[in-house]
Amino acid sequence: MKTTSATLKDVAKAAGVSHQTVARVVRKSPKVAEKTRIKVEKAIADSGYLPNRMAQQLARRKSLTLGFVSIDISLHAISKIAEGIRKEAAKQGFTLSISTMNELNPDACNQAIDELLGQQVDGLIINTSVTHTMIKQILERGNLPPCIFIDFDKTSEALQVSHDQVGGASLAAQHLIDLGHTKIALINGAEDTCVAHWRETGWLNTLENAGLKPVHTIDGKWNARSGYQATLDLLDEGHDFTAMLVANDEMCLGVLRALNERHIKVPEDISVVGFDNHEDSEFYNPPLTTVAQDCLELGEQSVSLLMQQLKEQAPEQVRVLLPTQLVIRQSTGPVKA
Repeated sequence: MKTTSATLKDVAKAAGVSHQTVARVVRKSPKVAEKTRIKVEKAIADSGYLPNRMAQQLARRKSLTLGFVSIDISLHAISKIAEGIRKEAAKQGFTLSISTMNELNPDACNQAIDELLGQQVDGLIINTSVTHTMIKQILERGNLPPCIFIDFDKTSEALQVSHDQVGGASLAAQHLIDLGHTKIALINGAEDTCVAHWRETGWLNTLENAGLKPVHTIDGKWNARSGYQATLDLLDEGHDFTAMLVANDEMCLGVLRALNERHIKVPEDISVVGFDNHEDSEFYNPPLTTVAQDCLELGEQSVSLLMQQLKEQAPEQVRVLLPTQLVIRQSTGPVKA
């Protein structure tokens, strides 16, 4: 029995191929083996799947525009990623259109995607930084042009570019352990975001390998105000700690202010490590020890991977994992004897 509710993923499963192959058949790409094409077309007919008209238009027309779907672009790391995308897109002869999400939920994400599809973008770079479930729902829409995901769940089959969040967080935690710290508090990023999950995973794995557990964990919201409030909460609740692992440098700015207001010296009393290597972090008081990741390169690499999709070339890598490194400054020091 046919049904018009069938998704592209349903067709791929029935035909025993990837959803990318189904998309190529829908776009009438010549780079699909005839035997495979016949099998996919039969699955489409049997399921009643109706390709979105916008997707068909995108297959026929080229706008020479790439779309970038993202969370708050005012965040330092996101703005750098967008700049990397814009620069590399320009080198490839494409312009960039950006649509931001006001909230981290499926409706907001789909609305941002629809806005860009309405502009007939040729490809999408999606930086939702949310859950595996949401990304799965995006992939099942069935009306997408070629797309790349940034900082996405590494268990997914989707094409993606990410920094080594786990490895970077591990470097930060090990640095504190090497300085003799055993009482370490964690201020993580926004709850239920992939980046926060992977950074916390790196911290916890490294602490566990050293026979340690965090003193306490608080979720922040990626901004200085949340870092400030989380630090006050840790102090007011009486938690005993000598060091802090913080999920990004912008929250660290609030952390340092809160500690200063309570007359707690950094690093003499408490050491602080951030993440991102914000361009201003070396001018914090004290200069911030942090994990560096090249967000411009991340943006550039995402465009390079997307270009392979647009040219219907087999990607050299399904998952591009970029390195991170620890930058040691004056916000960390040895634990007091």
